[in-house]
Amino acid sequence: MNCRSCGSPTERVLSLGEMPLANHLLDYPSESYKKYPLDLMFCPGCKLGQLKEQVDPALMFEEYVYYSSVNEPTIDSARKIVDQMVFNPDERNVELAIEIGSNDGYLLTRYRELGVPILGVDPARGPANVAALKGIPTVQDYFTLKLAKTLPKADVIHAHNVLAHVQDLNDFVAGIGEILKPDGVVVVEVPYLGCLVEQSAFDTIYHEHNYYFSINAVLNLFLRNGMRVTKLERIPAHGGSLRLFFLKVPWYEGVAVADEKFDFDLMRERIVQQTNALFNFVREKKVWGFGAAAKATMMLNFCNIGDDLIPMIADSTPAKIGKFIPGTGQRIVSPDDWLREQPEWTCIFAWNYEEEIRSKYQGKYKGTFFTPYRLPQ
Repeated sequence: MNCRSCGSPTERVLSLGEMPLANHLLDYPSESYKKYPLDLMFCPGCKLGQLKEQVDPALMFEEYVYYSSVNEPTIDSARKIVDQMVFNPDERNVELAIEIGSNDGYLLTRYRELGVPILGVDPARGPANVAALKGIPTVQDYFTLKLAKTLPKADVIHAHNVLAHVQDLNDFVAGIGEILKPDGVVVVEVPYLGCLVEQSAFDTIYHEHNYYFSINAVLNLFLRNGMRVTKLERIPAHGGSLRLFFLKVPWYEGVAVADEKFDFDLMRERIVQQTNALFNFVREKKVWGFGAAAKATMMLNFCNIGDDLIPMIADSTPAKIGKFIPGTGQRIVSPDDWLREQPEWTCIFAWNYEEEIRSKYQGKYKGTFFTPYRLPQ
């Protein structure tokens, strides 16, 4: 296949076989579900990782069970970046802030507190309805260039962890350029492909994520659509992410080049070692899970760890409690149920929030935490 961003030929670097949709949690264990191929391709031209086959977004996003506001680190990060944009040293006047992929209004709430007019765009009914109840105006639709032409111009546009989800990258970014004022700024956050490869974090690869961004890939995607980066930061979110700030440019400036190399052979070797070690560990211990994130679905299914080995997974998201992991059958329960049970071992599948989970339950949980990538010795 050719790259969906730059058009160059791609090569397959990892196949995870057929997997269920990571966030398609089941209402009961025997409920039917579908599996879809999950192959990661890589473009040597622009260094963009991407799935070979895309799943219909309506199957993944219109009944979405991820709510950003349940994650305190996400809220804290959002407040800080909003304050940075409003109380900026160059005295930029923010007359309208738009977030694409606004979820339940977790970020736009802070702009509203500061008196800034806001608008969210998100196709997921559940989170969008929660945002509306908070008084966050939200366009419940997929963001495209066509939709952008119906929206007002913005001084600040946020696109945090949404680029990976879209079908047509160039159309999406062209839409951002359409609604960005000439002196406006775009704030983009994407998980970094380099961290995925270095950590062999294959459980961050699932059907919702069509794309996996290198620095080269994201810089050239925006440059191709009339925006250049003015600042790039490495942040710890989601196991390692990029935060980039873009401004409009009146002409196409050529190609940006960053020195990046990815060892996919070593990544594949480590995946085999890690998953074998995890399976061997849990089959000999009394283990529960914590964090029914998409990563849990991927890890459990790839390792073939059923509910006979890990019976329950605790999660604080109300929309997930009482549901079941597709493919492996674990029931999702509240953290209170987990605390009452006090299992000897708890695997933190939402490992990007490991520090916060450990801190929150220190002194309450008497067992031992670990993650799929860091097993107890």
